[in-house]
Amino acid sequence: MSDDTAIGRSLSEEIGYWLESASRTLEKRYGNGVPLAKQDVLLAHYLYGLTAVVHAGDAPAAHLAALRSYLGRLIPDERVARALQSVPEEGDSWLENTLDRVEAIGEKQGHALLARGADVIPFSSRHASAAGSAEPVIERDPPKEALPQ
Repeated sequence: MSDDTAIGRSLSEEIGYWLESASRTLEKRYGNGVPLAKQDVLLAHYLYGLTAVVHAGDAPAAHLAALRSYLGRLIPDERVARALQSVPEEGDSWLENTLDRVEAIGEKQGHALLARGADVIPFSSRHASAAGSAEPVIERDPPKEALPQ
């Protein structure tokens, strides 16, 4: 999705957009300099921060299921599982610090999404009714790059 289609996306689509943008930014920024497994962990932490604010009232299992679903759109399931279970090796201060920063960026963007009028978590597995989707539409300015370069 491009920036010019941001207006009119649902919260679910918006989160997917931000995740894809973060994935591209990680690839551009770190490329072959950081192993793919670490990039996956960074992406998972970004997504956790992004979705933590919209899943604040949910059971942890529901939030984890959403994380798996979103990550599964971009990376294979086995990499998703490893990324969600991975912890930095002892002494890997670069990864620990970077995880904290990436998660904080995601959380800031999650708050921004909610501040723009999305006060319901509209994932397809929640709030489904016979009347159709309950996903709110977020109207906002096109996003800037998800992770600063």
